[in-house]
Amino acid sequence: MARRKGLKQWDVITREGWLRLMGNPAVMTHLMMEIFDRLYHAADHMDNGKNIAAALHMEYRALNSAVGWAGGKVRELVEQGRVPVYPEKEKKKRIRKKQQNPGPYETYTLDGEKVTGMASEMPETCDRAPWEYVFDGTEGEGGAYYWILKPEAVRAYREIQTAKGTVPLEIQHILEEDESAAGMEGSLFAKSAAVTVRRIRRELEEENSFQRKSMVEEPCCLVCGVRRISLLQAFPYEEGDKRTKGPLFCPTHGALFSAHLISFTNKGELLVSPALSEKERELFQLRPGDRAKAPFKHRRMALHRKIFNQEARKLK
Repeated sequence: MARRKGLKQWDVITREGWLRLMGNPAVMTHLMMEIFDRLYHAADHMDNGKNIAAALHMEYRALNSAVGWAGGKVRELVEQGRVPVYPEKEKKKRIRKKQQNPGPYETYTLDGEKVTGMASEMPETCDRAPWEYVFDGTEGEGGAYYWILKPEAVRAYREIQTAKGTVPLEIQHILEEDESAAGMEGSLFAKSAAVTVRRIRRELEEENSFQRKSMVEEPCCLVCGVRRISLLQAFPYEEGDKRTKGPLFCPTHGALFSAHLISFTNKGELLVSPALSEKERELFQLRPGDRAKAPFKHRRMALHRKIFNQEARKLK
C-alpha cells in the first residue's frame, strides 16, 4: 500500500453497489471477505493491514497485493457503469467533469434495472491508488497505516450478516474465541475446546427454546400470512435477544425483518425501507401500509422500528 498523509476517502459506491460487489466472487474473493469480516468486527471498523495479515497467517505483501487487485476490479466495474453509484445531484463533490464531448453511459441497479445518463455524471476515478477503491485509509500513531471499511460497505455487510439470523453469528463469535482459532494461541481471552462446546450447545438450546415459545395457536408469517409450520421461523426483535417471544415469518420476510428492511407501526402497518427497489417490493409482495397478519409486542417492535428508521434516514 502506498502511504499517503491524511484521511483518504472515496465513497461513491452505494450500499446496493457494495451488495452487488460482495455477491461477486470474481471481485470479492474468500480472502477479501475474510478481511471485510475482520474490519467489520474491529473497533471503528479499522485495523492495520499487517495485523490482519498476521491474524490470517499470511505475508503482508500477499495480502496487500490481493487488496490492490480487488481495487483494480472495483475501479474497472465502476468505470464500466456496472456498479450502482451516487448520481451527480446527490453527491456533486464526487463527480468528474469531462472535458470534451460527454457521451451517454449505462449503469445498473442491484436488481439489474438499466439506468442511463451522461458521462459527466460518472464518479471520479483518477489519481487514486487501487486499494482506495476498497477501503478508506489513514495514518495513526507511530506511523501505522490503517484500512477502514467504507460506511456504505459497513451497511451492506451488516445487512448480509443480520439477514442470516442471529444463531450463525453467535456461533461464529464463539468459535473465534476458541483457543484453536487463528490468532488466539496464547491469548488470555481464548476459550478451551470444552468451554467452546458448552457455549455452542447452550446457544443451540436457547435457540430451540426461543423457537418453541414463540409459536402461537394459529402461527403465520406476519407479512404474507403463510401458515405452513415447516416454513415459519421466529426472529428476535433485537439481535441476540431470546428472552421474549419473537414474531413469526417465512424465510424471505424474516430475512428482510432481521436486516431492518421492513418493520411495523404501532397500528400494525407495514413499513418498507427505501433501500428496496420497486421491483424488489413487487417480488417480495411488500405493500407499505398493509396490516400485519398476526399480533406482535408493540414495545419490542418499537425498538426494532427505531433501527429501521435510523437506517432509512441515512438514505435521504
